[in-house]
Amino acid sequence: MPIPLPQGFQAEGISCQMKDDPTKLDLGLIVSDRPAVAAGVYTRNLICAAPVVLDRARTPSDRMRAIVINSGIANACTGAQGLVDARQMARAVAAAVRVEEDQVLVLSTGVIGALLPMAKIESGIVKAAAGLGRRSDDLLV
Repeated sequence: MPIPLPQGFQAEGISCQMKDDPTKLDLGLIVSDRPAVAAGVYTRNLICAAPVVLDRARTPSDRMRAIVINSGIANACTGAQGLVDARQMARAVAAAVRVEEDQVLVLSTGVIGALLPMAKIESGIVKAAAGLGRRSDDLLV
């Protein structure tokens, strides 16, 4: 059953094989055709994942265009490399959907302490971007 999206939004969910089961979706991409308002509610914990650090600096905003979500690896407790990887995810989305890098939010969930497989994620972002607009029933759940 297709998931209805608000007018002006496109979404795609794919497997880029971060999870052990290659049939499970693990990367989602949501894109707005125009700048959108975004806000966040974040942990007050002193320890937080790299995507939280990135997104906290970018919100609130009235110019967001995309959200990329990965599932399987949380990009938490990954030190400086985690922030490098979160920024690279945003850059890859920006290039794939032709928006500014700071118009992309990054979300990650999964195993804590593991580094992201960036080659898989970057190719997954390209694949997800290519599938935008074709269907809306594969959102990452």
